[in-house]
Amino acid sequence: MRDQKKAGIHKKRRFTERQKALFISWACLFIIGAVIGGTITAFVAAGQAQKSGQEASTTEQETLPPYGTRDGRVFNGGEISMDWGGDYEDEFVPIACPLSEDVQEFTFYLCKGYYIDFLFAMAVMFRESSFNVSATSADGRDHGLFQIRDVNNEWLKEQIGVTDMNDPYQNIRAGLYILRRLFEKYDDPARVLMAYNMGEYGASTLWEQGVQETSFTRRVLETAEEYKAEIEENKK
Repeated sequence: MRDQKKAGIHKKRRFTERQKALFISWACLFIIGAVIGGTITAFVAAGQAQKSGQEASTTEQETLPPYGTRDGRVFNGGEISMDWGGDYEDEFVPIACPLSEDVQEFTFYLCKGYYIDFLFAMAVMFRESSFNVSATSADGRDHGLFQIRDVNNEWLKEQIGVTDMNDPYQNIRAGLYILRRLFEKYDDPARVLMAYNMGEYGASTLWEQGVQETSFTRRVLETAEEYKAEIEENKK
């Protein structure tokens, strides 16, 4: 009787141990499944977030006017070749303004080389100088079509060899070179214009305060759109 009782206890203990082992096994499987599931969920979520971020970035870029953007090139310490060939001859259309067609065509081809919109560049010139090749600012420190400031003269001479800011061709080369360098840093044309108009330090101070545009940037972009409408009308 005692032996039978001992056998029953032993059997019961063995059964309990099996239950514990089974429980532990199921618990381990549950934990492993939860870890794997969580990892997969996190991976999927991260992928969706990245996709959403890319889509948002793409959407944001698509909404920006194509006035200029990064194209993978850096014009640091040099300029594009002045031999442009005739790849864009059919695209050039001058606008109605005091500048000669030759000067406008020069601007157009240099804009092509720098990947900057021609009408955007013309709008900057108009808002800076009203197309007056001899324009000088009130303090006498900004000159020509693009109102190149004296402080940039030495740097521009070293970079692209310009020396006379009253010469329209050299002034345009200087202005477009500065715009190109700014477009290498900022995709947003409004930021480029702010940095061009008030310097990068002054512009960054406003950006930190949440100011993303000024009356100057709005006027330039509005003028560029007006020129675009004018060109489209002339094509009809």
